Amino acid sequence: MQTFPDQLETCMDLDSKEHVPAPDVAAVTGDDAIDADGASPDHSLSPKVAQVEGVSSTETRCMAVKTFVDANPMAFFLSADWSKDAKKRSVHVADLHERRIRYAECGGWNLAKLLALARKYAHWGPVLIGIDLAIGLPNRYWQALLCSGRHGDPASFVEWLGQRDPDSDFFRRVRSPSEWRVDRPFFHVPKGKGGRKSFEEKLDGGFYRRIDAKAGAKPLFAVSGIPGVVGSATRAFWKELVPLLRAGDRDFAVWPFEGELNELLRDRRIVLAETYPALAYGTVLAGELPAHQVLVAKTKCEQRRAVCERIAVARWVESAHVDLGDLGPLQDDTESAEDAFDSHVTAAAVMRCILDNRPLVAPDWIDPVAEGSMLLAGPVDPAPPSRRFRMPPSAQTQGPRRDALRRASPPAANDTPLPKGTEYRCPIPQCDKVFRGSRGGWDAHVASTTKHPVWHPDVVDGKKRKDLFRREYPDWFDRSGGHSG
Repeated sequence: MQTFPDQLETCMDLDSKEHVPAPDVAAVTGDDAIDADGASPDHSLSPKVAQVEGVSSTETRCMAVKTFVDANPMAFFLSADWSKDAKKRSVHVADLHERRIRYAECGGWNLAKLLALARKYAHWGPVLIGIDLAIGLPNRYWQALLCSGRHGDPASFVEWLGQRDPDSDFFRRVRSPSEWRVDRPFFHVPKGKGGRKSFEEKLDGGFYRRIDAKAGAKPLFAVSGIPGVVGSATRAFWKELVPLLRAGDRDFAVWPFEGELNELLRDRRIVLAETYPALAYGTVLAGELPAHQVLVAKTKCEQRRAVCERIAVARWVESAHVDLGDLGPLQDDTESAEDAFDSHVTAAAVMRCILDNRPLVAPDWIDPVAEGSMLLAGPVDPAPPSRRFRMPPSAQTQGPRRDALRRASPPAANDTPLPKGTEYRCPIPQCDKVFRGSRGGWDAHVASTTKHPVWHPDVVDGKKRKDLFRREYPDWFDRSGGHSG
């Protein structure tokens, strides 16, 4: 028999309004016992739920979850790795009270099904949904929208998006810079040198939010033509979201545009937010938080296997008795395993922050009007990683040895410098400059606002820009070689 919430983790009959079945409840004794008020003060996050004599299992579960939510903003986190193709989407559910993560089965996810699943969980406690795509607009683009006079005076991105027509030219992809307009922003990056730049020049700084520029992300509106773009998934998601935003009986909120996160979870029960898997990698792999990003080559199954083994023996997992669920499918040599890997790791990262009583985002990275925010920007510095995940020797030579790794102590360090070489690539986001043989001329290059229009555009003094560069990218000077990839 499935135990709660396993019986919810299926996409079948997600539109049903029937009451959620009661969970199976384990009998526990001794230090793990839960009193009649819900939970022992010393075990408010206990992953076990005890049957209270004379009280039904459903009531017992409700009491335990209520006690948890009284001390924590949410009870469940739904982590969605999104794609334009519904069959390439993946969802994991983190039950924060029971400290466990499970894969949510579905033949093809869409936003309606994801929200329907969230409503099932919302019977028991507040639900935060994290989706790996852009929820927000670059501030420079937002200002251009307002100046165009065609969009009224919306108070926020959510209000503006709710006024779009899903079938309008706004969502149509353009292929030539001459076709690009503020009201038709999504584009295909043409082949050849300068293809991306030819579009970016149409609106200087208008294709990157501040956090995108900091993290080295691709242009928000790019839908195809270069690897790693999220524009196609973002466009598909926005088109699904538009009619729901117009509905008068909407039962979910979009953070941070409609309020403070904890208040929205309390008042609306279901909240949508943006995630970025690269921040999740650093969160789950770090010995201590806050931490820096860690480069993980998720397309390589050997890397995913090594990461799974590292997480399985992480101190924060073992000390909190976290049940990570089945990690096997995340390690397969398939494209779907990559998607599942991202959704699972993001679920684990959010769970770690909640268990550590750590804010999911730093206030400096929240813009409630245009740009939005990213969960985990704060626990992990959004700046691009200067280090990569270090695979254990056994994984590099013989493949993973799960039992041996589970018995071993976690390594003291979780990253290693990038490979040495004769090239020194400028680490500033969206810069293609490569210094060969030496770093000579770096100071004049860094001081230029023309070469780096989205990196601290408000700082024009050359000396101050060089000081900022030294503080933000100290590893660039420490390494004897640069990353040539």
